[in-house]
Order: sequence, then structure tokens, then C-alpha cells
Amino acid sequence: MGWLVLAYFILYTLPRIVLDLLQLKYVKLKSSSKPIILEADDYNLAARYAISKQKYSVAENIINFIVFALWIFYGLNALEYLLNTFHLNMLLSAWLLVMIFFIINAIIGLPMSILEIKRDKLFGFSNITSHIFLKDTVRSAVLFLVIGGIIVILLLLLMKYFELWWLLGFVVLFIIALVANLIYPTLIAPMFNKFTPLEDEGLKDKIQNLMDKVGFKSSGIYVIDASKRDGRLNAYFGGLGKSKRVVLFDTLLSKISTEGIIAILGHELGHFKHKDILKNIALMACMLFILFAIAGNLIYPLQKHLGLVMDDGIFLSLLVLLIPVLTFLFMPIVSYFSRKAEYSADEFGASFSSKRSLYQALIRLVNENKSFPYSHPAFIFFYYSHPPLVERLKALEED
Repeated sequence: MGWLVLAYFILYTLPRIVLDLLQLKYVKLKSSSKPIILEADDYNLAARYAISKQKYSVAENIINFIVFALWIFYGLNALEYLLNTFHLNMLLSAWLLVMIFFIINAIIGLPMSILEIKRDKLFGFSNITSHIFLKDTVRSAVLFLVIGGIIVILLLLLMKYFELWWLLGFVVLFIIALVANLIYPTLIAPMFNKFTPLEDEGLKDKIQNLMDKVGFKSSGIYVIDASKRDGRLNAYFGGLGKSKRVVLFDTLLSKISTEGIIAILGHELGHFKHKDILKNIALMACMLFILFAIAGNLIYPLQKHLGLVMDDGIFLSLLVLLIPVLTFLFMPIVSYFSRKAEYSADEFGASFSSKRSLYQALIRLVNENKSFPYSHPAFIFFYYSHPPLVERLKALEED
């Protein structure tokens, strides 16, 4: 399986490390230039934070590659050997193998998650306590094991009984993803955060008028207690169908003017008006279909050609290990269309308040979130779902 590890390194690990190093060098270069958008102290803080994130990312990519190689050469076979000693039903054995694989990966990833929180605390972003982190971790693990366990058993049953399992698997997983988006705002998100109805009647009326103009029906306008975990600002429209709701971070209300909030929400409604959400769902469906098509039509024949024997549990685990590669290769396409949509949404949002209001709100967001304004073009090409703020501000000035 050495060829697979080499392919993973060439197609995924190496390009990601190169992009991280390009971004790291670029930020270091720009950190010594004249500050833009941010004040000098905030500009330097944002540069240090960006540099720290890229160093973290390089280390994470190296660790992920080592973990991948260990799974391929030793881990998956060791798990299979261990479970075979219990002489379990083949379906149960395959299911346990995948679930244990998930649990081990989660445990391996915990130290990096803790280091990330410590880094954010050091730079003054994270407010999360050990108690909150522990509760979040346990709740996330329980949710994942329940939902993930159901998905895994469904896929294993399809693989066992249907020749076109990959096509049925795509349909099942796509439906589950839609249902998850449907129930997330009302059932899942409240497990982690407190949502309270917006009390500012004046702001509520303005937001409602804004939604009425574009025909957006919401189940409510809520404030989320985001500040207990993070000091950064945000707002979003969550859910699908009747579960759609407007969510404002409590940090946003205290830092952005009413006109700025309307401009930001107008931007988000621009995505609704331009059907960007439906486009994103369609793009996700295409990626998911390609993944399952590759799994069902290429990997099995390749196994046979190479003389490999692989049970369904190892096969699914291997598929999970390879998903990031496909996601990474698709990322430039997704990012391109996303950046394009952001310009249209900015123009739409500015029409409900003013270009000046949105301009100032975007600058305020960057100042509060300490986002470094420069990035390497290759890094933007791969990773940026939003255009660099400098370009967004320039577009607002030109319109």
C-alpha cells in the first residue's frame, strides 16, 4: 500500500504544506509594510496570529500524514486482526472496526484541538473554559457516535446487499445531510449554545422589514451567546425550509451599529436571493456523487488488480481517510464560485442600507476579528471562500 501513501503525500500533504509556507512567507513580508485597514498594533497582532496559524497548520499536516501512513501500514490491519479474535458476525465486526477507527482518530486529534484553543486564548480570541470544552467534546462525541453509527451501518448494509451500493449510498448520505441542515438550528445548535429572541424591537422590526422585501420567511430572530466561547463577531441565516432562523452573535450587537447590522444581514440575504444556498447544495451533491462513484467503480477494481483483500469495514475506513484528498482537489472550484457570490451579495446588502454602512461594518469586523488583510494569491485561490477584504472594499468603492 506504499503507492497509496505516496499518492496521499503528493496530492494532499505536500501541496498543503507548500501553500502554508507560501502564506507564512507572504504574511511575514507584508507584516513589515505600512499597516492598512487595521491600526498599527492590531495589524501587528493580526500578522502574528496569521503566522502562528500557518505554523500550526504545517505541523498539523505533517502529523496527519504520519497518522494516515500508520493507519495504512499497520492500524487498519491491526484492528481487523483484533476484532477477528472475537469471532463476531461479519457485519457487526465491520461496524465496530469503523467506529473504533473514528474514536481513535478523535483521540489522536484532541491534543491539536487543545493547542488551537490555547493559541486563540494567547491572542485574546478564545473565552472557552475547560468545563465548556469538556462538555462540548462529550456532546459532540455522543452526537457523532449516534449519527455516525447509523450512517455506517446503513452503508455497510448497502454494500452487503446491493451491487450499486455506491449510488444508493450517495442518495442516503445526501438526504441525511439535508435533514441535518434542517434540524441543526432547532435541535442540534441549542445543545451547545443558548438562543434567546432578539429583544431590541427597533432592530427586530428593521430585520423583519428586510426579510419581507426579499420574501425570506424565518422562524425567528435570535441572539446566540457566542461570547462564552469566542470574542469574534458574526451573524448568519441558518436552516432550511420552516426551520430557517436569523442568528446574531451577542458580540456583534455590542460592536456594530444598527445600520451596519442591516447591511451585513442584507449581504446574507443576498445569498438567499441569488439562490447561492441551493447552488452550494448542488455543488455538495456533485462532490458527494463523485466520491461515491470513485469508491464504487474504481477502488474495488483496483483492489482486485493489485491482489488486495479488503473487508467492508477497512474499505469504509480507507474511504474516510481519502475524503480530505478529494475535498482539497475540489476546493479551488468551490472557493472560486463562493468568492464570486460574495461580491454580488455585498452589492445586494449595500442596497438595503448604504455602501458606506457595509464598508464600515466590514472594516469593523476585520478590526474586531483581527484578520490580517493580506494573503498569498495561491492561498486565496485554494482556501478563500470570501474575497480578500481589500478587494471587497475596492469593489464597494467602484460601484
